[in-house]
Formats: sequence, C-alpha cells, structure tokens
Amino acid sequence: MSLSTETIQTTVSQLNRDFAGRHDSADYKKDNLIHIHRRNRAFVWTKEMQIKMLDSILKCYYVPPIICVHQVIEGKERREVMEGGNRITTFRRILTGKVRPLTAEERAIVEAHPIALVVLRNLTSAEQREMFRRLNKSVKVSDGQLYAMSEDDSPLVKEAMAFLNDDDYPLRELITTHFFDTRGKDNDGKVNLANAMALVSGALNGVEYITKSFERQEDMVNSQAPIDRSKVVTVLRSVLDIFTRASAKMPLTHKNKLKGQWSVGHWMGAMLYDVLKSPDDLESVQAKWAKYIVRVRKEKVSDKSMCNIEGAKNLREKSLKLLSLKVYLYLRDGAPLASKEELEKYIEEEDEEEEEEEEEEEEETEEETEDDSEEED
Repeated sequence: MSLSTETIQTTVSQLNRDFAGRHDSADYKKDNLIHIHRRNRAFVWTKEMQIKMLDSILKCYYVPPIICVHQVIEGKERREVMEGGNRITTFRRILTGKVRPLTAEERAIVEAHPIALVVLRNLTSAEQREMFRRLNKSVKVSDGQLYAMSEDDSPLVKEAMAFLNDDDYPLRELITTHFFDTRGKDNDGKVNLANAMALVSGALNGVEYITKSFERQEDMVNSQAPIDRSKVVTVLRSVLDIFTRASAKMPLTHKNKLKGQWSVGHWMGAMLYDVLKSPDDLESVQAKWAKYIVRVRKEKVSDKSMCNIEGAKNLREKSLKLLSLKVYLYLRDGAPLASKEELEKYIEEEDEEEEEEEEEEEEETEEETEDDSEEED
C-alpha cells in the first residue's frame, strides 16, 4: 500500500477528549484514539514553556500541528503521536488547571483554538523510525529509543527486551546477582536496551555487532530470522560466569559498583570479544578476566585507566582487541600499563607472525600436492 497523509482540522477541546494521556499518568485511558508513541520523549516542557503555550493560544497565535501515525492495535484504530507529544500534554495540563487557573472566558478561547492533526498512514516500522528522526532532527534521538521503536516487529529487539525484562529468562539470576535487577528499570533514553542489544547481537552475530550503535545494528534489527536463544544463553553465560568466578574469590556487594560492571563499553564488550574469538579456550579466557576483576576489586590496578574506552557506543573490533591485549599483558608481566602505540605495535607483530605461519602452511600444502601428483605419475 502507498503512503498517505490526512490532515484533520480540529480544536484543542476535541483533541483533548481523544487523547489517552501519558502511560504513567493517573488519567490514562487506553481505549482513547490518540496515544503518545512509545518512541516519543518523556514530557520535558518547563512551567515557563507551558505558560508561553497558553499565552500563544489566548493570543490566537499559530500552533504547529500534532503529527501521528495510524496504527491498528488489537483490532482498534490508534493515532500515535510522533511529533507534538509535549504540546498535546500541555493542552491537557492547561485544561485541567495544572498550568494556572483559567477564567471562563480563557477556557472558552483555549477549547475553541484550532489545531491540525496530521495522520500518516501505511508506514512500515523502518519508515516510522526514519520519519521520527526527521521530525525530531533538532532533538537527539538515542540508539536505545531507536531500538524501542522496533520492539513489536524485530525478533532481535524482542530477544534483547526478554533478556532485560522476562522473569523466566535463563540468565535472570546471573544478571541480577552480578549487575542489578534490570526488569522494568530502563530510562527514557533506553540505555539498558542499547546495552542489551550489543550483548545479544554480539553473541548471535559476531564481534562486529558488539555495539550500541543502531546504525551498525540496523540490518540485524530489520532481519526476520528466528533467534537462536540457546546460542545467546550459552555465549553470554560464558561471559557472566567470569563474574561468578571472580566473586568466589572476592565478593562485591556495593550496588553502584555492581551496576558499573554492566556497560558493554567497560569490561563486558571485551569479555564477549574474547569468548567469541576463543571458543575452544574458554577456561583461559575466564581465568584471565576473573583474575583481572579480582585485582580491580582489591584495588591492585586502576581500572579507570585500564578499561576506559572512548566512544564506547561505537565499539569496534580493534578497540576490543586492544583492551583484551592490554589486560593480558598486564596480568602476564605485572608491568605498567601498555600505551595504545605499544599495543598496536604488538598486534602488528602478531599479525605478521600469523601471516608467516599461514604462508608456510600454504607452501607445505603445495609441496604435499606436488608429491601426490608425482606419485600418481
């Protein structure tokens, strides 16, 4: 079906009657026609901004339209606000006297004030995300919010949401024990969802997807391929078991420090990188990281200088490899922390050695092939 746009001329009064309210408000009515879209921001207008909106209405100034997408939820039509969530919420607050008391004359002016409702129809989820970004180009939209937009139609996002919120998710006890109870604990920017996406997608799709960046995950978000939960659980359990090993030697009970372990840009990303890169050597990987965590907890090493990755949202394989190597060399040598330049040189030397070994193996294979050919002759 082709996209279509319908512009409906209405009034503040009628718009308010159709508005369901915000999900967290006491007057929320789920059966009403107009709802705040889940990707829209929380209500952030200050009292001064609300007063100015009231002043504009009383002076009959132009007020921008409310832009919605048409949805059908459980067989019922909905118009979900993509742009104008703060305005429509302020209309409700003005009419309920939460901005300031209105005189009878002022109420009549507010209720009759004309407002346009723009309804966009037949948008796919991807088109809704793009439309939201364009409509809100002056407002930073977080990666977590972009993931939340696909909760209904992306198997990968659904799995990340289950990882965060399902009571019976196989890793629930480990998540709560080593970090915090993530169930229903995300903020408006959906930072926990972005972190969960990096872990779940990395476990499923490889080290290039250990990232919070929606742009880099978008193809995976749009994929309708079924999710192999057993793979997610197996890989991430191998990572979480590192914390179990560390806690057996040096328990951690400080809530903020436990929560600080959660970020994929801190330890988790590099741990997951190591687990994925060395599936046949998990014992060494887990022992390495558990030993490091214990040293951090005993304050034997400055973790901030060791594991501080700039731009953690856009983690790359190279930065994860550098961090993994940094920890390895520190534990092996007990020496001062290696600089980035020293680490890169070390990696270059390793790569050169690997290339030489591969060339030798190729030469041996060619020689064996030649010998076999001579025998056949």
